[in-house]
Amino acid sequence: MDVNARKIHSFVGRCLYLFILNGTMKAYGVILERTVSSFHTNHAMVGFIFTFQTCVSFMTAPAANLLEGRLSPRIVAVVGGLLASAGFVCRAVIPPTALWQLLMALTITGLGFGMNSFVTLVCLKDAFGKEYPTAYTVTVFSLYVGICTLPPLLEYLTRNFGESVGMMVFGGLTSLLVVSGLFTGDGGESSSDRASGDSSPKSTMDADAEKDDVVSVDRVRNECDHMTGRFSLFTEHREFVFLFVSVILAYSGYLSWSIYLVPYGQYLGLDPSTAVWLSTIGGIGGIFGKAFGLPLLGREGLAIPLGVIIPTILLAVSYGITLFQDGLGILAAMSIVSGYCLSIWGCIVSAVVPLTVCDYHFKDAIATAAFFSGAAGMIGGLMTGAVYDISESYRYSFAMLDVESLAGTVVSLMWYWSASVSPVEKPAIEEKSSLLNSQ
Repeated sequence: MDVNARKIHSFVGRCLYLFILNGTMKAYGVILERTVSSFHTNHAMVGFIFTFQTCVSFMTAPAANLLEGRLSPRIVAVVGGLLASAGFVCRAVIPPTALWQLLMALTITGLGFGMNSFVTLVCLKDAFGKEYPTAYTVTVFSLYVGICTLPPLLEYLTRNFGESVGMMVFGGLTSLLVVSGLFTGDGGESSSDRASGDSSPKSTMDADAEKDDVVSVDRVRNECDHMTGRFSLFTEHREFVFLFVSVILAYSGYLSWSIYLVPYGQYLGLDPSTAVWLSTIGGIGGIFGKAFGLPLLGREGLAIPLGVIIPTILLAVSYGITLFQDGLGILAAMSIVSGYCLSIWGCIVSAVVPLTVCDYHFKDAIATAAFFSGAAGMIGGLMTGAVYDISESYRYSFAMLDVESLAGTVVSLMWYWSASVSPVEKPAIEEKSSLLNSQ
């Protein structure tokens, strides 16, 4: 496949995935209170179930890593799109009457999203190479476009036609992942190829580069994989450890913020059709965050302070304000600040993953971080709902998110300190990545 075609296909596929996954997850806040009432259950259980879709998609990453190494990426992407769409269609055709039925449908959707997520991310990395950080950041604009648009769409459809119609529309949108999967290339190295040193056919220029650097590449692999087992990912890359913990804390808070923001507005007296626009406000803040994060890419000295540390501090402050003031204006301001901070944080952290690990460990790093982020998000949604059920106030639920943000600030400071006291490590990682990219 032509290089430019690979870039276009991988870029569009990743944008579609981010748009649909995050937009639908955010839209669940629109029907959360209705779901609690119709199933006669509590917020903790519904919060757990609604975050389950995204969490399963994250936790599927290790399995998707194995499948991608043994099957064609195109097959994995297409099957993932079919499963994700099927989950929504099942909810539309056979509306769940029990929580376990809703959980099963969300599990099917989550498994599909997870398979599609891993393939689209790896294909984006393979297609863009050193341009991956910028390409990834631009694709994430679609995430916040989904957050802006899909919750109001579901509110409109549910209010006028019923929830089943909304799920059917979401199923139709998700089926676009099948179409994008059909255009996914079969190129790129499998996990077994990386381990054995084999590679896919290359152009003449790539072959010449491999011939020149074959000794250096073998040396890099030997240096980076002298320990057996997955723990070498953590022992060889100290900066990734801090990134790993930071991601877990942030995604737990992000999923809870996504699910409970609109119900918080309803709790304060907003009409559901008005409260849903809090999601749009947060999405607009996220778009601004991405726009600000783009110039920071490639500026190592500024990326962590301006793109990670300061946003986590602002996020903690915005959540903390709700402990003392929870008016509608305050909530709207908190929404846009939170969207902005979460966006720029995600922009920088996701883009610097290739700089914290070598190419040999890149897929393992993505799979490991995604799995534990999913587990943390599942627990976060459950705990945030449980706090509301106990206190009957979303003020205390968001206070728990404040604690997570403060912990994330501490980890970010440790990350920045680690990078500053070990100036040799980052050039070494960059050297490894550049050498492995040359093959």
